[in-house]
Amino acid sequence: MDEGIKRKLVGAGVLVSVALIVLPQLSTTAGDASYLASSVPIETNIPDMAMPLPKSLAISTSNPQLAAQQPAEKVRLNDMKVDTQTLKLKDFEKPVLDNTGQAVVWHIQVGSFAKAKNALELKNKLRDAGYKAFEQISDDGAYTRVFVGPSTQKQQLETQMLAIKQAFNVQGQLVVFEGR
Repeated sequence: MDEGIKRKLVGAGVLVSVALIVLPQLSTTAGDASYLASSVPIETNIPDMAMPLPKSLAISTSNPQLAAQQPAEKVRLNDMKVDTQTLKLKDFEKPVLDNTGQAVVWHIQVGSFAKAKNALELKNKLRDAGYKAFEQISDDGAYTRVFVGPSTQKQQLETQMLAIKQAFNVQGQLVVFEGR
């Protein structure tokens, strides 16, 4: 292609780009969409969409602490392949149910810290070691707690709690996960 034609095409492209960017800014209504509000009618007849929460999201009326005292029943399952990992399901615990039929879920409270920075450091160390760790601010906002879990497998969490104690020199405690 001729060099002169190339320059003319590039120049035309630059001029079109500048026109597309600059010309809308010169408009009197540029950046102001308030004129559109008058053309949109205000909805006054909004239907009531109140619906009950699904059972899994509903606030439990039972006391999961009482159900947590029940021993878990072991179920013998074959190993399962998920993507590239093989999950060892030997001695899988059947979830303990409370009186509403919800599974009781546990997690390990690893620590409670007045300084959020310390809690985040521990959470990151736990995650680096392969644990499902998260932090939660206390109701009064004074403390940041670090947890591992949650899981319906209480015995598995007890094993993890011992490993965390050995690796991080912190004494955790197993608590019922009540969610928020």
